[in-house]
Amino acid sequence: MSGSNVEETSEQTRGRETEPTARGRGRKDKSRDAVANMEARLAKVELAMADTREGLDLIEQGMEKGLEDLREQIQDLREGVLVSQVQPVSHEEFVSFQGKVLSMLASMESRIEALATRMESRDQEVRQELAIYKAAVSARVMATQEASRVEVPKPHRFSGKRDAKELDNFLWHMERYFEAIALTDEAAKVRTATLYLTDTATLWWRRRFADMEKGICTIETWEDFKREIKRQFYPKDVAYLARKNMRRLKHTGSIRDYVKEFSSLMLEIPNMTQEELLFNFMDNLQGWAEQELRRRGVQDLATAMAVAESLTDYKRGDSSKIESLEDSHAMGGETRFQGTTMLLKRDQARRLTSGKEGIRRKGRSLRLKSNASYVTDHIGHGIVQRGRRSVP
Repeated sequence: MSGSNVEETSEQTRGRETEPTARGRGRKDKSRDAVANMEARLAKVELAMADTREGLDLIEQGMEKGLEDLREQIQDLREGVLVSQVQPVSHEEFVSFQGKVLSMLASMESRIEALATRMESRDQEVRQELAIYKAAVSARVMATQEASRVEVPKPHRFSGKRDAKELDNFLWHMERYFEAIALTDEAAKVRTATLYLTDTATLWWRRRFADMEKGICTIETWEDFKREIKRQFYPKDVAYLARKNMRRLKHTGSIRDYVKEFSSLMLEIPNMTQEELLFNFMDNLQGWAEQELRRRGVQDLATAMAVAESLTDYKRGDSSKIESLEDSHAMGGETRFQGTTMLLKRDQARRLTSGKEGIRRKGRSLRLKSNASYVTDHIGHGIVQRGRRSVP
């Protein structure tokens, strides 16, 4: 078996290792690590193939040496035959010598065949493993290229407004953006984030960048950038002010507005427990809403907010809404009468609508009776009244 295929494969792989790296600069760091690992393993395979080739060379050298020894022995035999003309050799000695030579040749042939079979099997295993590594590297590179083609939405810009929620959202969206584009280099994260600063935030970064050039400060990692931008734009005592505003918050308008405001304040107080949040939420509700939530047995803040948002406001004088109370208050609702809010259950809505229908029937009955008496009075005077006269 010739070692030309092994040399060709080795040269191709070495050529891949010496390709310029400029073409792969845009690949992601994770893919680079995977490719580097694969290339290292391919290098090991190449070394194994080189060792195999060296073994084959040694075998060829051994075979040549064995053949040379055999030639020498045959030459000695010829010389012995010539000498036998002077000193005859017995037939038994000649047969013994011939048997030794033939057995040595058979042993050498069997050893060569076994070694060749073993080397051929090893060569096939190495080639299969090399093909697997090449396929794995190609698949990883293709997957990375396909992932880079996915369109990732750009994060929102930060203008430098001293608002805790806006700054937290900006940093959070930037981190999700880094994950989507597989950006892991810390310096690249800082450079990318500064591209989304505007107005006051841009002026701040220009000043910090000048300080970095002078050696006054260093912002090399994403954590350094977050620390510095929060130090500049994050309001102080955010949690304390949020607690004060939550204590002052009352359910005076729409219940949906109350839930929205409470949710916004809640996110600015990271160390408040769920029990405290639930207590503040229930305590700041109007009496009717708090009673309804307790009647439904809410035990956590998420359920309390969901139930509170399901309650609907009704104002006095809206007849279309009053007529539909029975359907819309299947699970309970709220209505307002002269600034006072009260909850109407299903049975209350039914009584209200049935009472309204009773009033309408009674009014029609009174009008019929009045019209009948009017006709009777005028018939006695000889006046025929046609039609009906409605009572004003």
